[in-house]
Order: sequence, then structure tokens, then C-alpha cells
Amino acid sequence: MWRKLFWLIMSLSLLSLMGCATSASKKGTLEQEPWYLATQELREDVARLEGSVEQLGNETAALEGRTTNLDNRVSLIGQELKNLRGEPALSQPLAQPATGGVQALYNDALADYANRHFDLAMQKLSRLIRQHPKSSLADNSQYWLAECHYGLEDFPRAIEEFQKVFSYADTEKDDDAQLKLGYCYANMGDTIQAIAELNKLINLYPDSEYVGVARMRIAELSH
Repeated sequence: MWRKLFWLIMSLSLLSLMGCATSASKKGTLEQEPWYLATQELREDVARLEGSVEQLGNETAALEGRTTNLDNRVSLIGQELKNLRGEPALSQPLAQPATGGVQALYNDALADYANRHFDLAMQKLSRLIRQHPKSSLADNSQYWLAECHYGLEDFPRAIEEFQKVFSYADTEKDDDAQLKLGYCYANMGDTIQAIAELNKLINLYPDSEYVGVARMRIAELSH
């Protein structure tokens, strides 16, 4: 009886080894098939694509981070173009014309802002607003003061300062400020309020040059 059991176990072992050898033989045969090699190459291509997608995601995040600075530069360039063309400022009827000292202080503040020296710019703009509240540059100074806080990514304080722009009657910076209110809330993650502020721009300032930008931003936030 024990002898039969021994030969039975030996037979099963031999069958198992033969099965493994057959599997290995099949695997070796499969690796030689053209479609098997093509599949392996496809897997490698997929892996490379996944790496490229991840890299693209990182680059997109970096680009979004630079959007804030680009917004600031666009606003500054627009203001400088108006100054170069000598366009008259439609400020308050009772506003005092900017004297040489006030204009120089304002220009210095904008230069500091352009160079991202936000603290220096805020000091000069705050001084101009405090010492020359009736100046024709007071409303613009208030706007750029808010832009400094925006550049520092202090969005709650930027909202507070942008809202002060509306206290200046007949200011040209009201639609600018309204646009940036939407951007502030968007950067804070408050999508609902951001869309509300951008819609407010479209409704209150339908002739604004920023209406198209506001519509595009709303579309981005709505997805």
C-alpha cells in the first residue's frame, strides 16, 4: 500500500513539473509573437504619456500662479498708455489738478509697483491719499493701493481697498476695481461670489473693455 502511494505522489509531481515547463515554453513562444512585442511597446508609450500629463499639470499650475502678476502688468500698461496719449482724467469735478510734487509721488509709487516693491508703493500711495484727498490722482492712487495688496495675495484686504474706489465720484477706475473684486473672490476659492461680482461688472459697466474678460472668467469658473 505504501509503495503504491509513493508512486502516486511521484507521478503527480512529474505531471506538475511538466505543466510548469509547458507554461514556460508557452510564455517564451508568446514573447516571440509580433503582437506581444507591440503590446509591450504600447504599454511603454502609455507610461510615457502619463508622465507627460503629470508634467503638463505641473506646468499649468505654475502658469496659473503667474496669472496674478500678468493681470497687474496689463492694468499698469493700460494706465501708462493713457498717460502717454495725454488723455484727460475724468475725475471729480472739484478735484484739484495734480501738482508736480503729487504727480512725482504718484509716478514713483507706480514705478515701485511695477518692480514689485509693493510695501514702498503702498507707503507712497497712502501718503498721497492722506495728504491730497482732493487730487485728481487720489482715486487712481486708491486703486493701485488695492492692487498692491492683490499683488501680495492679501485678497481680503485687497477687496476692502478696491471697494473704496467706488467712493470717488466719476472715477475711471470703477470697472477696473469691479473686475478685480471678482478675481479676489476667485483666488479665495469663493466661486459663487466671484461670478456674482463679474456679472455685476457686465451689468453695471456694459461698455467696459473688461466685459469680454469677465465673460471668459465666468465660463472658466462655471466648469
